[in-house]
Amino acid sequence: MNKFLPYQSFASEIVAQPLLELLERHSFPVETGWAKPDFDVSMANNATDTRFVVRLHQADFERAHQVEDEENEALIVHAAPDHYLFSFSDEELFDILVKPDEWNSYDVSLARHILRQRGREVSPDTVQLLRRHRVAEMAKPEPSQKAWIMAGYLFAVFGGIVGMLIGWHLHNHKKPLPDGTQVLAFSALDRAHGFRILLLGLFGLLLSILGQVVGTDGQL
Repeated sequence: MNKFLPYQSFASEIVAQPLLELLERHSFPVETGWAKPDFDVSMANNATDTRFVVRLHQADFERAHQVEDEENEALIVHAAPDHYLFSFSDEELFDILVKPDEWNSYDVSLARHILRQRGREVSPDTVQLLRRHRVAEMAKPEPSQKAWIMAGYLFAVFGGIVGMLIGWHLHNHKKPLPDGTQVLAFSALDRAHGFRILLLGLFGLLLSILGQVVGTDGQL
């Protein structure tokens, strides 16, 4: 099944409109919607974490980037001379090329244009190699979540639903990569802890419910 995967996210639907109009002109299948982290460990329910996400088929990612680059190449000719990127060093501009997912596509194209103006032609093959290396680094599991593992066991022992949520998050959480793929975020050991926490929390919850039922029956 050809799934839609996150391509770019925005603070609002209005900000995403130029991209959506461009994709529509080139007949890309698109899916949009609001998204927030699958589990807020802080329990703060922070509205600023919610993003408007534009999703594409993974097979369309590269062509969409090409379409954006072509559109931007026509726009950067009229770039304002006081645009903030003109004050960036060559190293900072090159960093934008290597991390395009952290910038909008116009800034990436303008960074490439400024480097050319400065006589620093950048090999596309070199940029692609560095991008692939970065994606490989980002795909590595996150550092051990010792604090959340301990908290998960404590909550689970007392039958807390919070413990089950922590266990589920440790075991199942995936992180998106710039190329559209998603990988499991945590190490095999942390995921094993997450599974045990989830089971322990479920068992504790069932015992808690059973205790309440028995207690209620005893009062009748």
